[in-house]
Amino acid sequence: MHDIGRLTRLGFTTLAECLLTAPQSFIDLQDPIEVLPLPDTGIKSCMALTIIAQSFYDRSCTALQEAKGSYRGFVIAVDARGQRLRINLIGKRSIDPWLSYGLGETVYLYGAVITCEARPSMSNPLLISPTAIGQVLPVYQDKLNQVSAEAIRQAIAAAMSHINEAACLILEQALMHEGEFRKLTGLYDPADLLRNLHAPLSVREGEEAVIKAKAVCIQAIVNRVKAYRNRPAVKGALLRIDRGQVADLVKRAPFCPSPDQLKAIDEIVSDLRSPYPMLRILSGDVSTGKSFTFMVPAAAAFLSGAKVAIIAPGQILAQQLAAELSSLFYEIPVVIIVGPMSKSNHDLTSGIVVGTTAVLSAAKKADVVFDLVIADEQQRFSVAQRQRLIETHTNFLESTATAIPRTVALVKLGGLPVSILRTTPVPREIKTRIITHHARKKLHSLVMQILRKGGQVAFVYPVVNGEATSRNTVEAAYERFRRLLAEEVGRVHSGMSDAEKTDVIDKMKAGKIRLLIASTVIEVGVNFPGLTLLVVVNPEHFGVAQLHQLRGRVSRGGGRGFFIMYLPTPIKESASSRLRLLSTYNDGFELAEKDAEYRGYGDLSLDGEKQSGAARQLFYGLRLERDEIEAGAVKAGLIPARQ
Repeated sequence: MHDIGRLTRLGFTTLAECLLTAPQSFIDLQDPIEVLPLPDTGIKSCMALTIIAQSFYDRSCTALQEAKGSYRGFVIAVDARGQRLRINLIGKRSIDPWLSYGLGETVYLYGAVITCEARPSMSNPLLISPTAIGQVLPVYQDKLNQVSAEAIRQAIAAAMSHINEAACLILEQALMHEGEFRKLTGLYDPADLLRNLHAPLSVREGEEAVIKAKAVCIQAIVNRVKAYRNRPAVKGALLRIDRGQVADLVKRAPFCPSPDQLKAIDEIVSDLRSPYPMLRILSGDVSTGKSFTFMVPAAAAFLSGAKVAIIAPGQILAQQLAAELSSLFYEIPVVIIVGPMSKSNHDLTSGIVVGTTAVLSAAKKADVVFDLVIADEQQRFSVAQRQRLIETHTNFLESTATAIPRTVALVKLGGLPVSILRTTPVPREIKTRIITHHARKKLHSLVMQILRKGGQVAFVYPVVNGEATSRNTVEAAYERFRRLLAEEVGRVHSGMSDAEKTDVIDKMKAGKIRLLIASTVIEVGVNFPGLTLLVVVNPEHFGVAQLHQLRGRVSRGGGRGFFIMYLPTPIKESASSRLRLLSTYNDGFELAEKDAEYRGYGDLSLDGEKQSGAARQLFYGLRLERDEIEAGAVKAGLIPARQ
């Protein structure tokens, strides 16, 4: 029996599932040509040629037989008329398949012929096995440095004996009746679709199969959204929350709650008071009051007898949330779980549990199932981690400033309800800029100007320690600024102990530190009231959500602030376009929508694991673009057509 091995990295768990793969293209090997085609046309052909010379070398130019590894080589082959083709080979993976061929043997190549140094040439062409000649060969997408296309091809060949099982998987995962499949594709059995994908009789048949597979995937998304809308009631999901008590809890706010907050609290409480398990997004930009908004329903749920957990992406934020919860609702105990449980186990039912992902193992050890789970800043958790805390009846709320692309898609398709906070209790204005090395003196002047006026500044670096010559690391920058500002400079990064990090953050909040050099440990939730300027060095190493979160640390107390992305060296246009999103959009959900256009929607099944990238639904390697998915949703009546 074939072992799928590394293919588990593609999400496959059985051999049959390997057939749920869509080829990227098809190669026609049915009739190889024996005469070299015209060069420089860009047209790829399958050619039958004869080897007349070959030579392979390693980097030190020693003969291959004397070297442990090969790096470069060339082969000279001739066609039926004696015309020569030079085949240049670079890299061990390109050379290895040629080592089994000798002079005078026939080889089958696939690729385009070019002119190099006035003679026909090819570089690293596809070497075709003689057993594949006469067929149409599907070409599969590998997963870089993890799963090769050849491993996928071998697994699919072995899985063809399980084609009926794979056909049933399509119907099961797409929530599709066989009659619906026939009407959609014109094929009698899903097994016919799989045969046309992996063993087509022609390139056209294979390409049509990919189009039909895409249609099935889009319909699967539609069916899953419909299934969510029509989900059944579950015993134990309803929490008997007292609305009068909710009103009293709202009055504890140290500020006047915004209309958006009051509406969101009402929507969350309504979900919790229904027999259908809540699955809702609380989307609020930084400083719109998400924490208070989800803490009120959490407190009300606990007072009604429910078991409640709030999961934060890091220890600093978890402790901050726990402190805020205790100060707001002093009568409710808070159980903090930020690391391995001690021998004297915490009672996870004695209060609201607030912690990091350490709560997952603590809940499993204590055999506790929560009635309400709140995940703060969803992009920092994998879907699998969240699912480990959820049972059939569990109510689940995801809070985020920048939703992951998968969530944006589910919201837009009507498959996930969302509560949006748009207004901030304290007005503020943040100027976002991208600057290069040429403007470093102006940046230095701005930093010193803010410090002289009593403001605080933070620099964030993607690397804590680098090479000795590197300036753009936390430690190197800390040493430079210490020479300038002495004890008024602090640093914080993940390599420090929890006590050290807490001490630095407390000093920053108290104003004892004026300039903070940090890694992304300050990304989420950390509140520095006096921070006026935040500079991210080498921002191309961060995602859009990370950068938006870092921007949210600025001017938390209101007023004007600056967020600067500093590029010491030039970057690629694709990265530059991503950074310009931050300069153009300030609203977190709008930013997330634009980010989704760049990154793709991800896996759109409601329990999907892939959070971004080209949406994979049913078939690995199949790209579904945003417009295609939305067109399918419009056709199904899930969303209105764009005006």
